[in-house]
Amino acid sequence: MLQDRLVAHRGFPRIYPENTLLGFKKAVEAGAHFLETDIQFTADLKPVLYHDTLMSRISGIDNAIHLLDLEEAVAHPATEPGRLAGAFPDETICSLAQLVEYLHGQPAVSVFVEVKRTAVHLAGVERAYDILDNVLAPIRERAILISFDEEFMAHAADRGYPRLGLVLKDWQDGEPLLAGQPPEFLFCDIDKIPEGADLAGFAGKLVVYEVDDPDLAADLFSRGADMIETFDIAGMLNALARHAL
Repeated sequence: MLQDRLVAHRGFPRIYPENTLLGFKKAVEAGAHFLETDIQFTADLKPVLYHDTLMSRISGIDNAIHLLDLEEAVAHPATEPGRLAGAFPDETICSLAQLVEYLHGQPAVSVFVEVKRTAVHLAGVERAYDILDNVLAPIRERAILISFDEEFMAHAADRGYPRLGLVLKDWQDGEPLLAGQPPEFLFCDIDKIPEGADLAGFAGKLVVYEVDDPDLAADLFSRGADMIETFDIAGMLNALARHAL
């Protein structure tokens, strides 16, 4: 099913502010079965849906997300003023708990939760894992932990978290996993994939990001990619429905 091969990257940023509850709801309304969000920690170690450490791009303020506690953070906008020019003035920073509450009522939807390395460094590997495991508990089987941070991912595996994905820093980082025990998912930036590379060679499912061209996505699928991550979930679902995949 096409909906199971496309991931709504940070929600639906082609139209809505990234990593907002509005964006995720609109992605699900468009047909997404898989979402992806980024996690940073606030000063009181509460996980929020936020990509950057500094807040200028997303919130238009000169601050850092880890310097605010949760109550302060969720009062700030997540409107991407430079890109969206105030089109969604009511959107504020969202906690991971809010997204989990929403997804609890969406049993067909899974979410990739990318734990940013800055978040791991702030909380420490063990505490970061414990916090996230607790918050994600209501949807644990549908929440896939992913990260660039290999130490965090190894700890999550040791603790028995059911679904994991590693984000590759470079394409060759996946090569040792061919003979070892791979995570369920491997994420790779399309710009880091060598020309002519075998995309079907991994035991784990390969997710390629960021792709918003349906012809390119169809080519990646034909070469062995399992899933595509996109900012334009509705446009990609509509366009790829006309492709033979």
